[in-house]
Amino acid sequence: MPVISMFYGLIVAMYYLDTKQHNHPHIHVKYAEMGRRLNQEAAKCIKYGGLSEVEAWKLCTLNPAKMLHLDSHMGSIKTGKDADIVVWSDNPLSVYARVEQTFVDGMRLYDIGRDAQKRDEIRKERARLIQKMLDEKSAGAATQQPTPKGKKDLTIGDEN
Repeated sequence: MPVISMFYGLIVAMYYLDTKQHNHPHIHVKYAEMGRRLNQEAAKCIKYGGLSEVEAWKLCTLNPAKMLHLDSHMGSIKTGKDADIVVWSDNPLSVYARVEQTFVDGMRLYDIGRDAQKRDEIRKERARLIQKMLDEKSAGAATQQPTPKGKKDLTIGDEN
């Protein structure tokens, strides 16, 4: 079954013309980074492939589930189906959209507000520890020199 491969918009358009006759065109993710930006890859299919928003979303939701014969359990949001949910700040097909919350197996795994709070706590703890070290140093406490780590060999392959 042909795949809509995502490299640059031009390739998307070419591959989509070949997949119109097939039931379940989908986005083939070769690299992890590409999987992280699946919403933007779907948006490219709209711009360069002429898909509607609904068709583009099916490329990364329902169609892969159908290909795996799992569409009765996942791939769309319906009562009784498994779903991992992402809450976006804007239309997910926009490059300006940010993830606000994610839910996996019914549990909230990410919340942008909680993330900002944790980052602030870490920043404050780091500043406290640095200040503590500076205070001890100025009070005459013993200090340590940084321990150099050995040089790393950055060569590639054998050098025979």
